[in-house]
Amino acid sequence: MYRFLTLTKAMFLIHVRDRSLLFWNFAFPVFLMVIYGAIFAGDDLAGFMTWMMPGVLAGNLMAFGLIGSSSMMTELRAKGVLRRLQASPIASSDLIGAYVIANVAMALMTAVVVIVVGVLFYGVALNPLNLVVALPMIVVTVVAAIALGQVISGIAPRAGAAVAIGQLFYFGQMFITDLFMPIEMMPDWVQQIGPWLPGYAMAQLVRPALAEGVLHADWVQHLFLLAVYTVVALFLAARLFKWEARTA
Repeated sequence: MYRFLTLTKAMFLIHVRDRSLLFWNFAFPVFLMVIYGAIFAGDDLAGFMTWMMPGVLAGNLMAFGLIGSSSMMTELRAKGVLRRLQASPIASSDLIGAYVIANVAMALMTAVVVIVVGVLFYGVALNPLNLVVALPMIVVTVVAAIALGQVISGIAPRAGAAVAIGQLFYFGQMFITDLFMPIEMMPDWVQQIGPWLPGYAMAQLVRPALAEGVLHADWVQHLFLLAVYTVVALFLAARLFKWEARTA
């Protein structure tokens, strides 16, 4: 247990000390809220941000998994950290567990920042029930995003490539999955495809829970879809996982 806790702490500190990761996970979502609030809010800033804030939060969690988590694992592989851990007495299950826990803790910290900014600066009204209902949905979203990110880390040869692939999938879903713009405003073909993407399920699980303290009417369907993405991603990530970076 001591080894596992020490490894978890080390993984968490690696994330905290990465300046680019801190920027994209703490400063960037706040920047998005400021921009969208200034441009689209109109006279009802609090009402607009009550809808927008959960989308920013869910989108940021997705970005954390697809970009931050994937590039961090790729970087650990490139620097030989995974190879050294493989040669140590630490079990691979401890490594995976420590990495997931550190990632979830980091992602939850970013969620707290987004929520605090929304409440203090934009007048978003939240009560404890909202947070209680939203927390499991946020954790499910984080785990799914991390699983998807590990598929990218298994494909990408370097951290830069992982970031590029992650950004491709993140920005590809940013505006078509109800995260930052209502999907009803999109063309018909987007409205047909969007609900099958993981970003849409994340938005529908997090937004009603955080904004209203209730679950979406079709929350079981959205949870099932996200679970399918997670299971498939974990299977692919396990098959693609490598202890050492590619030499070619």
